[in-house]
Amino acid sequence: MIRTRLIVALVCLVCAWFASTAAASGVKVMTYNTHHGGAPDGQLDTIAAQAPDVVVLQEASYTQLAYYVAGLNSRLKTTAWHGQAARHCVAGTAPTCTTWYDGSVMILTRLQTLATNPILIWAKDDYVVARSAMRMQVALSDGTAINVFVVHLPADVGGSFDAGQPARDQYIATFMPWAATFAGTRLVGGDFNSHPTWTSITSMTQAYADAWATLNSSGGYTHTNPNVSTRLDYWFSQKGAATLTGVTVVPDTVDSDHRPVVATYTLASTAAPPPPPPPAATTVLADGFTSVDRVRWPNALFTGSTDTTIPVAAGGTLTIGPLRASTTDTHYNGITSSAYNLSADGYAYAQLVQAANQATDAYAMFAMGSDGNDFYRWYVSNGALVAERKIAGVKTTLVDLPYDRTADQFLRIDRQYNSATGVEEVVFQTAPNASGSPGTFTVRYREAWNTAVAAAALKFELEAGTSDALISPGAVIWDNFKAVAY
Repeated sequence: MIRTRLIVALVCLVCAWFASTAAASGVKVMTYNTHHGGAPDGQLDTIAAQAPDVVVLQEASYTQLAYYVAGLNSRLKTTAWHGQAARHCVAGTAPTCTTWYDGSVMILTRLQTLATNPILIWAKDDYVVARSAMRMQVALSDGTAINVFVVHLPADVGGSFDAGQPARDQYIATFMPWAATFAGTRLVGGDFNSHPTWTSITSMTQAYADAWATLNSSGGYTHTNPNVSTRLDYWFSQKGAATLTGVTVVPDTVDSDHRPVVATYTLASTAAPPPPPPPAATTVLADGFTSVDRVRWPNALFTGSTDTTIPVAAGGTLTIGPLRASTTDTHYNGITSSAYNLSADGYAYAQLVQAANQATDAYAMFAMGSDGNDFYRWYVSNGALVAERKIAGVKTTLVDLPYDRTADQFLRIDRQYNSATGVEEVVFQTAPNASGSPGTFTVRYREAWNTAVAAAALKFELEAGTSDALISPGAVIWDNFKAVAY
């Protein structure tokens, strides 16, 4: 009898252990200020030695993204590592950046990326007028989704580090409500340029737990190498959403003026059962533009006035232009489809083969909407890729990114149900060209769908033109349009 009870007890312990293991999932995260990306090989050695799941970097040039990704894959003998970068802004006025900075924040991961969302936060210091933050939603090995954010708060103002504190407070006041819009566990890492007692940190601790302070009573210094005397680099976790199991400052004294911080968390598993098969998709409109088909595209522009003197021609692609040069006022032309019902969700995309002259303010535009006062739109102009909405006649910039002709060749707008929030959303995505079809789409922005844009009667528009007198605005070339309804 004693033996039987002992076996039963052991079995129960084993079952409990497996149940607890299955009910939790872990993640190891690392933050590292790269000192302007000055020693990437040494930094890659340091990162690889920690074998993290997610790395957030500050001060790396956006041009170094591929180098960091390749370096981690090589050192860790995998092909899983990938990432995204979001640049800071040197000049401009909110919400429009006119001059982008090479420096960026960056997120690298070996985990599956579910979504990426950058934001430009306007809080001026001596170096830039706005700094980017970025959210990446990743899936852990069991499918649990978490949100990892990277931040880099303002530095000196007027040559004084202490005088930059109001700008840091402004950054946090913008960041925290934005981050809170994303459902699920949130981890925030980066260079906060703030001491633990400053208001930018105490504001964070209203909603987030400071990893170092959770497990340690003092120390944790990360800056300035090799004689560290201040703590500026942090990991924060949403209170009650994750259990911190370890945190360390990595003693790298060579490759940066900051030391990396590594934290390990355990999260309750939220892995969902396999989703039901997606609803049947119906292609409602597709065009490779062998001609300008007025059955498919019967209408003039619906988002604004039409200048019919601007040529619109097709012969394997759709060319709009040459655009009007050295002429004031608005001059746009293009094509608009009939209305389609996407009330059960759907999407449309188009390939922007050639934008207008990016040294000018000439525009290439792709819109989805119900009328001239209510629509969503992508546009490319003067090196910028912008998503905007117009509701009741009022335009709002949703995201303003540097345009990458390769990564952003396919522009897509979705009406999409978000099962995590129970809300219909508009989702803006871009993808590279893969032999005339879109490659992997990257989410650039999402928000709740505004019901003023009537989903049961959506029109699609491809457009190009100018709003000012420009020299050599060029022409715009579109191709491979597709719209799908569910």
